[in-house]
Amino acid sequence: MTDSIPPLSPNYASQRQHVYTEATEVHGKWPVEFQFRPARGDHRNLLVVFSSVGSKYGFGNALDSVQCNILRIRDHFDGAASYYVARDMDFSVSDSIQALIESFMERLGTSRDQVTLLGASKGGSAALYYGVKYGFKNIVASTPQYFLGSYSHGHGQLGDAVLGEGQSAENVATMDAVMKDLLGGESDFDRNVYVVSSPGDYQYEQEVKHYLPALRRYENFNFLFVDSPTVRRHDEVVRQGLPSILSIVYALTEGAAPRWGDVRIGPDPEDPEKAGKYLAELRNEDTAVAVLARAAFVDDHARLSGHAFLPGVPREGEADEVKRLVLERQGETWAFPLESTKEIRLYRDYFDQYFCEYAEGGFSTGEGVTFESLPLGTFEASICVSSPDEKIERRTRLIAQKIVDIRRSMGDSELIVKGNKNGVKLTKRSIVGSDTDGVRFSLKNSWKRDRTVHAEGVFFLPGRNAEKKNHAMYYLVLQGRRGCFSFPLEAKKNVGATRPHVTSGDVGTYHWGYFTTPGTTGIDVSAVPAGRYRMSVSMSAGGSLFTKRAGSVVLGKAD
Repeated sequence: MTDSIPPLSPNYASQRQHVYTEATEVHGKWPVEFQFRPARGDHRNLLVVFSSVGSKYGFGNALDSVQCNILRIRDHFDGAASYYVARDMDFSVSDSIQALIESFMERLGTSRDQVTLLGASKGGSAALYYGVKYGFKNIVASTPQYFLGSYSHGHGQLGDAVLGEGQSAENVATMDAVMKDLLGGESDFDRNVYVVSSPGDYQYEQEVKHYLPALRRYENFNFLFVDSPTVRRHDEVVRQGLPSILSIVYALTEGAAPRWGDVRIGPDPEDPEKAGKYLAELRNEDTAVAVLARAAFVDDHARLSGHAFLPGVPREGEADEVKRLVLERQGETWAFPLESTKEIRLYRDYFDQYFCEYAEGGFSTGEGVTFESLPLGTFEASICVSSPDEKIERRTRLIAQKIVDIRRSMGDSELIVKGNKNGVKLTKRSIVGSDTDGVRFSLKNSWKRDRTVHAEGVFFLPGRNAEKKNHAMYYLVLQGRRGCFSFPLEAKKNVGATRPHVTSGDVGTYHWGYFTTPGTTGIDVSAVPAGRYRMSVSMSAGGSLFTKRAGSVVLGKAD
């Protein structure tokens, strides 16, 4: 064609994606890290979010339904936290943060009255601090600390980062006075202030209630007291109060300020008689809980843990439970003892009209369960829970609320644990799979030094993308007269090595289709008996296992 074609222009739709972008800007002395997400549609206010201790950016994905512009500021200055107030007692941090906020206000054309400050715990203190110090009208603070110095002192890395090395008593006292002095010097009481707390949070007595006399001077002060038996820890206040917090944020960021005053949020106190009757009836129902929450390999053994218990509680009070993992295949069963473990928040996750703690409602396979005695095959998993005192024994299918897929070599076999909401299966199969021409394999380097063996090269299946490190599991396999031994390898991104093995017309991505020993330093095979071994590499991907020959190795006697 001879027609003139203009160069490509940026795609406006791509430029206007409403997702968080992460960046750092220097304002004054300090670089400030932040995330920004533009508004969806005509919602021009700005929500500024401060984070709690231990979280990078506040409120996670809980703000996804908020429509306005969102600026989330990270508390990370010179490698550590500052409470958004002082880093090593240098209070210039707040000026840099405020300069960032003002720069976004200028870019967005937003006035101070169109800005809402939001935070929980440490972030709640920051929301109050910036709101009062820099004259913002809308403040939403959940469980804020009042004595910033005392709370920082001895609180992990927060202490030295905020108070300076040694965390002197003088610096503690200075930080403890920050909020008191700031509120004591307040002169503008035309603000919309919302504070959230709970009698179930020890910090209400320790921290929050010290704010209340000063905050009640504001013309629109609102105190939300979240009263629920499922609030037993500091971080649970936000979770339980989130619907109310979001409703306030929705309103403020649309220019409307709710006037709630002092409100108690939560159900009426439980009737002990009704609760006891309901939970006893629930206990007698033919049902049980079995949920796989965590699955990992520790010292080459599968460790499974999660929730397993009989719901409800007998009239006589809590009863001990005995738990077993049951694996079933073609009518045969194999049972393994489980340990009962403490699991926090089961009272919230399995709340059913009335509070029930389920303090020992967890399970773990423990160190004694290895699955080495299992024959090859695929097994359906269930858990049997019994209460000897009640003469109850029930078995229910084990499920996983999130997709689970872990696999690891075990001598001459591979163990795979896969699970979803429909069930959990364990598969034990030979570590040696099919040798097919359909895969791409090329051994690039191998060596043996004393009792250390190394192998690396290309290994992928055309048509199955190898675009991430976890696209497959690789194993080094040694087969000889003394047995079969296997060791995990790792995937490595090596575009230069994999590209020549991609055929013309194949549009797949195989950058991670390269195996090597961990750290490319070789594998210690001291536990393998002396002898000559055929060396192979196996690749476990999806439901398939492929094995390719990689030479041989002679192992002498270990020293």
